[in-house]
Amino acid sequence: MTFVLAVLFISLWLYLIFAGADFGAGILEIFKGKKFQREQEALVNKAMGPVWEANHIWLILALVILFVGFPKLFKEVCIVLHIPITAILIGIVFRGSAFTFRHYDAIKDKSQNWYSGFFAWSSLWTTFWIGVSVGAIMEGHFYVEKVDFFQTYIRPWLSGFPILVGFFLCTLLSYITATFMVAEASSKEGEVRDYLKDLYKRRAQYSIGVAIPIGAVIISYGYFYNIYSLNEFFNNTFTLICLGLSSILLLLQYVVIKKNQLHFLKYIGVTQLSLIFLGVAYNQFPFLIHNEQTHYFLSFYRSAAPDAVIDQLVIALIIVTVIIFPPYIYLMKIFKEETIKA
Repeated sequence: MTFVLAVLFISLWLYLIFAGADFGAGILEIFKGKKFQREQEALVNKAMGPVWEANHIWLILALVILFVGFPKLFKEVCIVLHIPITAILIGIVFRGSAFTFRHYDAIKDKSQNWYSGFFAWSSLWTTFWIGVSVGAIMEGHFYVEKVDFFQTYIRPWLSGFPILVGFFLCTLLSYITATFMVAEASSKEGEVRDYLKDLYKRRAQYSIGVAIPIGAVIISYGYFYNIYSLNEFFNNTFTLICLGLSSILLLLQYVVIKKNQLHFLKYIGVTQLSLIFLGVAYNQFPFLIHNEQTHYFLSFYRSAAPDAVIDQLVIALIIVTVIIFPPYIYLMKIFKEETIKA
């Protein structure tokens, strides 16, 4: 069981890092500067090309683990949150198709504007609904008795807390991606390099400037409305340490920018995002859903499949780990080398 849960959380963490950078790049394109727009798109293609080709493998792996290893948990979340999950799937299809056509279409004409528009807005759409789904799970307004349609399928996600988490995730991924793009912009030359570096620096500052107050509102909301997951933040030393370290890295990032050591920015960004994920996951575990008001509790251990199924899942995951990781690392290396040459 421990091995299965470890692979599950590693898969979700990798998806957050790689797909998060991908989503954030799309969101930033909504706020493109007036100059060098095509250069910005080319920079995104170069930076995200190695990532988007294979990042959904981690989401698929996580879904398979949930479906096979924790069927009750998988069923409950997919049924109750079927509306935001459907919105996520629609967004993934639109943004993936748009990026593919923009990246590989041999004919460069006005259709590129449509591709870019779909890619940018569907990135914002998808990220928002992922955040809403996460917020709904953290708030935990699930009910043992399914009374009516609104209470069962609308109320769990249509409230202040999930909506705030949706906006927070959009700003957070925009911030992380902007730190990546500052380093990527350094590969350009002359006026283009200076403009793009300054542009993404400002985008990072604006994004974190919005994310911090939204995060403060989320914590306050959780305290006043007695949301278990948020209240536990203040009683969980490890979570507070993770969030504290993530905040301290903001100061380090400021020093790095001042000293123009821009290649360190993406590592700081990845570390910040990882600390936030680790803190939230540790705080929530072992419950996926925990709501004392509705008396609804759903933990990984109590919703696990029979031991015989878990044993077979462990064997399958060991084989998959051996098969997937080496080719994935090699694939990333090949794509990165090709984008550098380009």
